[in-house]
This record gives sequence, C-alpha cells and structure tokens, in this order.
Amino acid sequence: MKIAIPQINYHIGDISGNKDLIIAAIKKAKAMKAELVLFPEHAICGAYPQDLFDKEYFINECRMSIEQIAEQCHNISALIGCPNLDLEDGILMNAMFFIYDGEVRGGVNKTILSDYDIFDESRYFIPGASNTPLRYRNQNIRVIFDEYESNMIEKTDSFIVHVGSTPFTTESYAYRKESLSYIAHKQKCPLISINHVGANTSLIFDGNSMVFNGKGILTHKLAAFKEDFILIDTDRLMNAPAVKENKPETIALIHEALILGIKDFFRKNGFTKAVLGLSGGIDSALVAALATEALGKENVLGILMPSHFSTDHSVTDAVDLAKNLGIAYETLPIKEVYDAYINTLHPVFKDAPFNVAEENLQARIRGGLVMAISNKFGHILLNTSNKSEASVGYGTLYGDLCGSLSVLGDVYKTDVYKLSRYINREREIIPENTITKAPSAELRPGQKDQDSLPDYDTLDAILKLYLEENQSQREIIGKGYAPEVVEKTLRLVNRNEYKRAQCPPILKISKKAFGSGRRMPLTAKL
Repeated sequence: MKIAIPQINYHIGDISGNKDLIIAAIKKAKAMKAELVLFPEHAICGAYPQDLFDKEYFINECRMSIEQIAEQCHNISALIGCPNLDLEDGILMNAMFFIYDGEVRGGVNKTILSDYDIFDESRYFIPGASNTPLRYRNQNIRVIFDEYESNMIEKTDSFIVHVGSTPFTTESYAYRKESLSYIAHKQKCPLISINHVGANTSLIFDGNSMVFNGKGILTHKLAAFKEDFILIDTDRLMNAPAVKENKPETIALIHEALILGIKDFFRKNGFTKAVLGLSGGIDSALVAALATEALGKENVLGILMPSHFSTDHSVTDAVDLAKNLGIAYETLPIKEVYDAYINTLHPVFKDAPFNVAEENLQARIRGGLVMAISNKFGHILLNTSNKSEASVGYGTLYGDLCGSLSVLGDVYKTDVYKLSRYINREREIIPENTITKAPSAELRPGQKDQDSLPDYDTLDAILKLYLEENQSQREIIGKGYAPEVVEKTLRLVNRNEYKRAQCPPILKISKKAFGSGRRMPLTAKL
C-alpha cells in the first residue's frame, strides 16, 4: 500500500488552521497517488490542549472539522487524531478517525491512558474498551497509541501505525527507535510511527517520524525539528536498506530544540520582538545568541544594567557579545536608582548590615527596568536562569527570575558551557572571556557562584540523580558524593519549590523538567 506521511507543525487550538494543513497534505498525497495518508493523535487540535478538552464547543469544532476533511477524502483514505465525544454516554476518548469515500468509516480509541510526567489523560478521557484493526483494501491496519498497546497486535495485522505524539527529550528519539524497532521485529510486521513537530509553550516535538520493516530495520526517517513529507510503499519495505544516520551530539539536539522552542513560542503567540538583560555572564550571553538565531538580530534587544559591583569586563563582554550578534543594546546604569532605594529604605533598614536584601534589590531593579521596556514596546522578556540555579534557589523572585519564557530553565550549568562552545564552533560569538571567567551574579564585591554552591560538575551530577532519577539522599551519597554536599544540595532544592512555582514556563528538554512534569507540594516536610 502506498502511504503518505506528512510531518506537520500543528498549533494548539487553531482547529481551522490545522484543518487547512491537513487538507493540503491530503491533496498532496492524492497527487502522489497515495492510497492512505497518516496524521498523529491530536492532529486536529494540537498537542496537548489540556483543559480545552473540557470545553464542549472545542470538541464540537474538532468533530465538525473532521467532517469537512472527510469531504476531501475521495480516492484516498486518511487516519486523523481527534477527540471523540460519545454523545450517548457523554464520555470523551482519545481517538483516531478513519476516513474514506467522503465519510468517517471507523476509528480507534486509546485503551491505555498515559498518566505520567506531563501526561494527565485520565483527567479528560475514558479509555476505549478494545482495539480492533481497521480494514482497508483487504489489509488489517493496527493502530496503537504507544508501546503499551503492543500486546494487542495480532499476526493477521498487515502493518502497524503508531500515532502517539512524543515530546522531545535528549533521550526520546533513541528510546522511540529502540522500542518501536523491537515491536516491529517481534511482530514481524512493518511499523510506521508518526510524530508532531514544533513547540507549544514548554513542550517541544522533534518530528523524527519513522518507518520500520518486519525485521525491525529503520527504512525511512523524516526530518528532525522540521516539517517533512514522504511517500512509502509497504510492499517494498522488507528489502529496503536501513537508514544511514550519524548519531547526533546531545548538545546539538538541545541547541535545535531550544531554537525551535523560542521560534514557535513567538510565532504561535503573535510576538516578534525579544528583550533580555545582558550581564556579561554566560547565561544571558547564551540566551541572546539562541534568540538571535531563532528570531533574527533585528528582533532582539539587550539591556546592560551595571551597578556599583559590576566589573568593567562584564560591561565590555556584554557589549562585545551584542556587536558579535549584531543586536541593538542599551546601557541603563542602576547606581542612582539603587542608591535611591537604599535611602528610601533607610528608615526601616536603619544601620542593619548589608546582606541578601541589598543584593536582591539590584536584581529587582533590573527586573523592573526590563519589564518596563517590555510593557512600553511589546517586547517579550526572555528569562536567562539555568536549571542548576533554579534547582537550588540561586535567583531573585521579581528580579532575574521574571520573564515570559525560560529558555535555559531545563539546561544545567555544565550544559550551558557546552552549548556556548557549540555556538562558537565556527567563529567567536560569545566572547571567550565570558566562557572562561568564574561565574558570578556580581551583587557584592568579589562574589563568585562557588562561594555558596558546590562546583557545577558536582552540583549538576547530584541534581540529575535527585531530580531525574528520583534517587534518595542515601542513594546519592552511596555513589561517592560527600554527605554534607548532598544534604545541602537537596535541602536547597526542597526549600525553594515556592520560587519555581512563580517562574515562567520552561522549554522542556529533559525527562524531568520543572513545571507540569514535576509536581511537588510547596508545603511539605522532606
């Protein structure tokens, strides 16, 4: 059977726009003499609409769009993901609609709902009672939503279509490839896996739709992080050669994911311009470089805000970065503003010694200035905090933690350095001094991050074990880390949950990012 596989960047809630994209793909497939065209789960509504599933008008509009798409399906069939409301029982199911001869001719409902990490399907859906193959042109098409439904595959199935949309992590492609290859090989049956591509706020979809023959060999792969379209013939898969692919560097994958995340956040929300503070540090430098690549240099504005404690090299590093990127920048010294705050607060602070209050005041002044620019000109403020700092509370609420999108909130500090080197792989964009100097928030004389934190190699290793591997303090210490360092790190993570609850949405690149994927109580004894 000739099957078309479009890989499309869908937009959550834009049902009409998604419908038009689907119809255009069907017309293209028909022109290529395809017999069947495949779309993933939630294609009509985008992934994942969350509580939009609770709105009856939203579900009705999805279904009406399916009927309109069906009118285009003459001499071709289509499999399309769309929520399915059972009008008789009033229950909603995660469904795939099967269309041909101008009508909906059948479908499949997801039987095993996903309730882990960012998934919360039981909040909206009821599981389907059974999974039966779709019959078309004397072939049995087995539709599965994820690998957990593979036990429903039967020997009489002609080929398998995996429709589950899988958000990107640094490990997701390798896992999908391995698990789906295993299913195809075990069942001795071709398998087609279709995925979304594009970003919807925190979630990034990397595409990488795949086709395996009955030997479990990957014979076709669509593009990573881009829209794509291919036509395959299932009758020719068994002897098709394996795809030749070089294993991409993890840092290269993270780079592509973050670029797509920024680009789609702006495009899909109707934004064009970005603003961010440029401190001369590596985090803001990296965000500026990523934003420039994603949005264009004409759409990024950097704001330098030196204080009493800013070093000369921080200012020159920030200026050099802006010039290397070709972005506009402004310098707004905060010394006088800071002094005015201190004088205003003196009746309350009196002669109390300088401490974190005065340090954080500088960050809040900077946050206020960049937010004022955001409000005045409609620029979207990009947050520059990394995952290591966010984990241990090394940031100021209503200061450097403010913003509309956290670009590096799921990127550890050690990976920030690797990404910066990757950005500079062909020429110096981020100044070398920015990369090599000791990291500092410059909120007091001579301050360095490592004055209050473990070295970042140690810190990030402990954080990964605790946050992503869910290991206990005892287990982490058992791996050879100093007990006092582990105890302090975990204490900082636990006590700063309230800060992270007030942070902007984070571009998710790991299997356990802060936000919807890690839901912890703010008031708990841990």
